Parts: sequence; structure tokens; C-alpha cells
Amino acid sequence: MYDTFTELELDFFCENGVLKALYSLATFSYAKEISELVETATAYRPLLLIILGKIGHPRYAYFIAKFADKEPLAVAQALGEIKQPSGIPVLLRLLESSNESVRWTACQSLVLIKGDRVVDSVKLRLRYPNQDVVVIAARTLAVLGVGDGLPVLRNLSQKAESLRTRSLAIAYLGQLKDLESRAIFIAGLKHKSPMIRAYSIYALGFVGKASDIAMIEASLIEAKKMTAAIPEDREALDLIDETARVTLQEIRRKTGQEDGRR
Repeated sequence: MYDTFTELELDFFCENGVLKALYSLATFSYAKEISELVETATAYRPLLLIILGKIGHPRYAYFIAKFADKEPLAVAQALGEIKQPSGIPVLLRLLESSNESVRWTACQSLVLIKGDRVVDSVKLRLRYPNQDVVVIAARTLAVLGVGDGLPVLRNLSQKAESLRTRSLAIAYLGQLKDLESRAIFIAGLKHKSPMIRAYSIYALGFVGKASDIAMIEASLIEAKKMTAAIPEDREALDLIDETARVTLQEIRRKTGQEDGRR
């Protein structure tokens, strides 16, 4: 989930401090008052919705859901906070959002709710025409331990039409520590797209071996000579040094631990 309060700016009238305190300390006894504020305080509605999700009675899932069109990201997180099956239909709709952050947050919330209803509904999204939706649906299932998820992610990591979707599939497979995908990550180190290279380096931070270090370092050197064809490539090139540093550090740490046990 996103840390909703880390980006709040300082204010003279302490309203941001009050919101942080409400999130940490508020109980159900404040739910009615907070729901009334949600209706009127539009500037702070996203944060109030999340607070209401954290403290609210299950019946507030319906109240929160009615703001899905105006505040999709906040609703996606709030319905995960409240963890009620009544929020599943709205979360499934948000899983199909054109906004990547909304899709991710809806995925996280569906994982928190879990259960057969979530699994059966998310499986239907594996046949969705938009591969951006398919990749996050597959990730949701994989996190829930459902066998359908990983094969779809592996396929998308190599065959998705969009390089961005391929990159996300690679990242998700890495986060899931899918050893079977290690060969996909290594192949990605030589891809012509800086984005694929960066995400492959990232993924190897979870499953890489000492023998991968030289290949990662070579991929990094080559990537720095590349030009960005799309904005996502530019972003990847900006972050690839730090990504490689963290990945190499993690591989060396794990290798050192393994060596120490021998």
C-alpha cells in the first residue's frame, strides 16, 4: 500500500497533522463524523476515505465505493483497509483502470480480502483484452498462491506487446522470487530496451547468483551507451545505476551468507 501521508506538505493550521493523528488514533466512534467530512471536505477527501476504511464498520464499504469515479486511488486503498467482500466489485473495476497506480493498489487490496470470490473474479481478467490488466490480474493470483498467475506472467514477460507490460511482468516475477524465471531475467540483460534491462537487473536482486554479477555489470555498462526511445526508457536509464547497486549488493550479501554456511 502507499504511505498516503509521507507527501503531505507543512501547513500553518495543522490540518495535515490532524489527518495523520486521525489515521493513527481514530476508532470506529469517529466514523460518522469522518463520513460527514468526506461529503464536504473535498480537498482532504482521499485521506479521509482511507482513514474511514481503516476504522469503519463493514457497512461503510458501500459509502466508500460511491467515490470510486472521483477518487479511484483513495477508494482502492480504503477498500483494502476495510477488507470487506462487499468491496470486491468496485476493486475489480479499479483493477481495469487506465492508471497504473490505481491498478496496483486495487491488486493489493484484493490480496488483503482474498478468498474464492476474489480468485474466481480475478481469473476472468486473465482473458481481458488489455494486457496491462492481464499482468496485474496475474500478479494478484500469483501473490495469492493460485497456479494460474505465474505462467501468465512468464508469458507476458517475453511476449507482451508493450515493453512496459513486459517490464512489469519481469518485476512481478522477481518480487515473487520465481526461480524458473531466472533465465528470462538473464536474457533481459541483453535486451535492446533500457527499461527491460533495468527491470531484469531489479528482478535478479531477488533470485540472482554470484555467477550473474559479471553479466549484470556488463549490461549496466552497455545500457549507459543507449539512447531513450520512449519516456519509460529515459526513466529506466536515470534509475539503472541505483537499481544495479542494490541488486549487486543483495546478491553479494546472499552469496556471502551461503558461503558462510559451508
